[in-house]
Formats: sequence, structure tokens, C-alpha cells
Amino acid sequence: MVQHTSWRSPVFNILHAPADCTREPSADGIKTAISAPIQTPFPFSSLVLSANFQAGEGASLLLEVQVKEGEKWSDFYKLGMLSPKLKTSFPAQETSFGRLETDELVLARPAVAYRFRAKSSGGAQWNFLAACGVKAPFEYDEKTAARLPAGSFAREITPISQMELKHPDRRRVCSPASVCMMLNALGVSVELGEVMQRVFDPAAGIYGNWMFNTSYAGTDTTTAYVRRFGTLAELKDFVTPTSLVAASVAYGRGELPGAAIDHTAGHLLVVRGWENGKVLVADPAASQADIVLRAYPAREFANAWLNHKKGAAYIVRKK
Repeated sequence: MVQHTSWRSPVFNILHAPADCTREPSADGIKTAISAPIQTPFPFSSLVLSANFQAGEGASLLLEVQVKEGEKWSDFYKLGMLSPKLKTSFPAQETSFGRLETDELVLARPAVAYRFRAKSSGGAQWNFLAACGVKAPFEYDEKTAARLPAGSFAREITPISQMELKHPDRRRVCSPASVCMMLNALGVSVELGEVMQRVFDPAAGIYGNWMFNTSYAGTDTTTAYVRRFGTLAELKDFVTPTSLVAASVAYGRGELPGAAIDHTAGHLLVVRGWENGKVLVADPAASQADIVLRAYPAREFANAWLNHKKGAAYIVRKK
């Protein structure tokens, strides 16, 4: 288990390996691994898990999580079923502890610890799991959050416009479009149509399930997971020649100057660098590929990402 959390951060990130779990006796061909209770650095109001896994035909992996409020543990919430061809979430699960909203556990009251469980069948194995949470109460310090890394950096990206697709869901595929751009940039050649098919969540009817997009993006040569950022300065460790970030943003009309779309309650785009007080992005919502690469002012971008979406992002990096 590796924790990446600054004491002043409004978010936490914890990375897990299979060694962090103990195995329970197999039953009906299902192997179960469960973690010890993980104490978080501060009480949290939101939790997201993501995992990379290996599975042959017919194999599957079910991820579950429970949280601790005071001295009481919740029941396990079913986060998602992962298999090579099909990934599915579950109907909304709501208890007195909170509600699972497709890929994010939103709590009714702050929790102080979590524990996860992985059930595998058919030889499925997970090799990497990430947990990220939001501090309760969430506090946003614009001056600190909007500070860019020193100097400048620009990662080469081959742009993809989701709006140029001949597909009825083209306005809803920013997530697989971003994953496609990142994988291609990191040397994994994929087509957008394939990514869309492999990350689609039939239970929720969406392409943007965070767990499913990152599990797909974890390949033989890449690792992928959901992470939360507290500051733009952290980009220096994740936007590099061997790593990229897809940021989840939300903003109203006029809140993000030069935005590819006027407003959004949730949108994914690739962060590819920074220079001259701006964040360099590949925004798949641009109407055509030649204007996908653009720059957004750091303060406004930080507000759209780190404040409105509490820094949620996909990390895809070479192994």
C-alpha cells in the first residue's frame, strides 16, 4: 500500500497491490481476496476505486467496498463487474451510509476508513488497485490550486474530435475519446470505435464509467487508474513523456474562456502540458480535429477541474 497525500490536500490517493489482501477460502469456483481496514489520512465524503486486471475468456472480477463511520462498518457496495468483453455496474445502491452513483460512492456522513474485496472467477487476477477520496469538508484554495508547475511542457498528441464521429452518441463519448488519444500517444494503437465498445456500461447506459475506462486503458504496456488532484502543480509528475492525464471538468457559461463547448456538468479532456499561465489540452469536444489542441487559463481551468469536479482524473502511464 502506497499513500500519496499532502497533509494540506483536500483529496487522498492510495495505491494497492494484491499483497495488501488476504485470501478467503474459495467457494463455488470464486476466489475472494479482502483487504485489511485502511485508515484514511482524514475523514472523507467520496470514494472511487479503480483496478487493472488480467482475465481470459469467460473470466470475471467483481470489486466491492465498504466504509467505516465512527465504529460502524457499512455493508459491501458492488462497484463493478470486469471481464474482457463486458463490463457492467449495478443498480443504484443506497443505505444509511451513502449512495453508490455508478462509479463513485457518495457518503451521507464522513467515513474514516474503507476496506475492499475482490471476487474472481475463471482465473481472473487484479494486479493493481487505486483508491481516491475527497476530504470532508472539501476546501478549495484557489491560490494554491491554480499554481502551475515551473517552466513549460507540451506533450505531442494526435487529436480526435468526438463531434466528427458518425455516431448517434458522439456527444457522450468524451471519455473513450480521451482514453484513445492517451493510449495512441503512449504507443498503444487503438481505434475510438473499439474503445467505445469496450468501456460502455450497459447498466448505466454510459461510456464514461471511470472504473471501466481505466481498466480498459491498463494494458500489457500501460497502467491506468483514477486519481484525484489537489493542485495543478502536481501535473509535473503525471504529464510527462511516459504519462498523461485526462481531467474531469464542469463549468457554466462563460466560466472557461475559449472552451470547446459552452457549458457542461461533466466532461473529459486530455491535459498535455502547460505554458504562459495556461493549461494545454486536447479537448475532444471541439467541432473538428484541427482545433482539438487548445489552451485554457490556469485559474479558470483549476476551478472547472479541481473545484467543481474535485480533481477527478484518469492517469495512463507506461509501465
